[in-house]
Amino acid sequence: MSKKKNKFDLTSLVHNGHLKDGETLYYVSDPSRICKVVKQPNGEYKVNTGKETTTIHAFVLGCLGQDPPDHASKWLRTDNGKTLYEFWHAEDISEAA
Repeated sequence: MSKKKNKFDLTSLVHNGHLKDGETLYYVSDPSRICKVVKQPNGEYKVNTGKETTTIHAFVLGCLGQDPPDHASKWLRTDNGKTLYEFWHAEDISEAA
């Protein structure tokens, strides 16, 4: 029986300690393009560009100028160089163990 991959959830990455409220994320192809993880009134987390609060998909779409060719989480990294995709899949592996 194969385990279904969990849907990407920025809020769970914060709740599980991979990211923090207010943490800066960098677009991998141009680190001058940043956003910050922000908590919404409903308790969910999104990213803020300084001009708007949006999803990581919408932020990456704006940076690329098109839909990302793979998951948007591969296009954002933290200060330590890890992508959101790496954190997301590390959670999948730990839950499968």
